[in-house]
Amino acid sequence: MSNRGVFVPLVTPLDDAGDVCRQSVRQLLALSRFTASGYLPCLTSGEGWLLSRSQWEAMVRYTLELTDPATVIVGIERPTTGEVLEHAQVARGLGAKAIMLASPFGAEVDQSSTFEHYRQVHDASGLDIYIYNETSLSGNVTTFDTLLAVAELPRVVGIKDSIESGREPSQITELRKRGLAYYIGWEHHLALGLPVDGNVASLANLEPALCRLGLESADPAVHAEIVRLSDAYSLRSDDWYRHVKRELKARGIITSDRTLPGG
Repeated sequence: MSNRGVFVPLVTPLDDAGDVCRQSVRQLLALSRFTASGYLPCLTSGEGWLLSRSQWEAMVRYTLELTDPATVIVGIERPTTGEVLEHAQVARGLGAKAIMLASPFGAEVDQSSTFEHYRQVHDASGLDIYIYNETSLSGNVTTFDTLLAVAELPRVVGIKDSIESGREPSQITELRKRGLAYYIGWEHHLALGLPVDGNVASLANLEPALCRLGLESADPAVHAEIVRLSDAYSLRSDDWYRHVKRELKARGIITSDRTLPGG
């Protein structure tokens, strides 16, 4: 898998019964087949923290079956290290080569606990590890020093950095020097000329070619168009995935815009 490019954090298409719709997954993948370098099922845009075990497993299986498994990074959004490890072993059994995970959930989680979480998953899973650096889901903050420490683990190979205020180019460069592929996690940081390897933005479900252009260009007009569409699709709302699904259904890409309760 190339570590550079657009990586689509797939929404999870559900049918009217609440099961993952295989045909919708197929059509969603086809939408970006000429522009995406990879796919991330079951991350936050895919309502990963709300999926039942059977829904999560179905979405992972379909994604691995319908595209090159080497291009798939499986999202695991579970609150504890033990649960992440259980899901990692299932993902590996289905043919996954890589996973993306956040820190354990809870405001009480400290930096040593976060490092230990990644270390245990790294050592036990046998998979490549991508850091999902965020605060909204986990409820805690991972410091830059902790990110650097996690990056020293041999199979930690990338980071989706979803800090809304953005990161200084010098810190991005330092993370990349430690061997991490650096992916922008917010649409409004695209097309700013940052020294990055790619992006993992929900907009790629709808506008993968524009997200590719946002990686390769620092044109203010491109940035303005990305911001305009992000606003049009309500991508900075708390339920952005709901709006993405609504648009995908309107385009005939997925059969239902159903979302999971609790989101």
